[in-house]
Amino acid sequence: MSEKAPYARDMISTPETDWGSTLRTVSPARIILALELMSETGIAHEAVLEGTGLAVAHLDVADLKTSSRQFDMVLCNMARLDPRPEIGVLMGQRVKASTYGMFGYALLCAPTLRDAFESGVRYQPLTGGPDKQRWYLSDSNVVWLPMGDTNLFELDFSHAEAMVMRDYHVTSTVSVIRDVMGPWCRPELVRLTGSPPQHAAQMANAMQCALEFASARNEILYSATLLDRAPQLASPITAAEVSQTCARLLDQMRWDTGTTRRVYHELTNRPGHFPDLEAVASDLCMTSRTLRRKLAAEGTSFRELLDEVRCALANDYLQSSDLPIDDIAQALDFNDTPSFRRAYRRWTGKTPSAARNQGFSSQSAT
Repeated sequence: MSEKAPYARDMISTPETDWGSTLRTVSPARIILALELMSETGIAHEAVLEGTGLAVAHLDVADLKTSSRQFDMVLCNMARLDPRPEIGVLMGQRVKASTYGMFGYALLCAPTLRDAFESGVRYQPLTGGPDKQRWYLSDSNVVWLPMGDTNLFELDFSHAEAMVMRDYHVTSTVSVIRDVMGPWCRPELVRLTGSPPQHAAQMANAMQCALEFASARNEILYSATLLDRAPQLASPITAAEVSQTCARLLDQMRWDTGTTRRVYHELTNRPGHFPDLEAVASDLCMTSRTLRRKLAAEGTSFRELLDEVRCALANDYLQSSDLPIDDIAQALDFNDTPSFRRAYRRWTGKTPSAARNQGFSSQSAT
């Protein structure tokens, strides 16, 4: 791994322009493929995993989750350990749709390639890959951007690291699309960042199309006529079911790893004291503006989360304790009892006394 690469820093304080995420949300399937590939040339698993925080024994643990940064560290180790310049291409060719679990099945069962592309963008976080993938129509072609507008050669990677990562992400995208549609499906053209490498012919053979280099970004072009073609395992009913599963997995992943949960933790780990926005942002190593933006992206706000926490605690106090309402107001960090009463009515449409009486009546009835 290059000493320049930004993996030693914690994700919270890492600039958004850095590559990869430290959030552990995906299976180690890609890492296992890398270990298998490298072991074929006698390179030890431990060397491939160096700097990832993973041990070989970890990979046998059920439900193990890994991060995109751990995988990118593996790719960088491959660039350092394996003298073959085409190692990124060889790694990308081993990736199939099924490597990505439920996400891959959503692509395989999609009614059309267009639907597969749309699912690919919608559920991309489930893959642990670059989060700015997208596609668009340009004249008679579909242009797929496997890394968005990112040019890895402009980030803090060595040239060898950037080349292996570029080759992997582009080749694996082509491999998955071919797996979904069938061996006949090939790009019209692939445009790549960087100068032509010595293994350019091997890359062209792997992608089965012409290559152009020195592009501003990596682009994979397919004929737009393919968009309405059905994948070889297309099943609209199964696709709908799998899509629902992917949506649930994505919601759960966002909750498990998102800013919302971390703010909840900060608001509930000190009973009787609720830090303000600036204090929470400082604890999470970000500015208050960044925290507001991250929460907005997850469909909420600091005020909404604070109200939810206070309301939940108020209901618990009212229905499971005999604390006076004045004491509950104080425990919830209100300046006075009238302020608490107004807030509680705004949250629930009831007064605290009515809620307590209703809770008591329900308990008596049971």
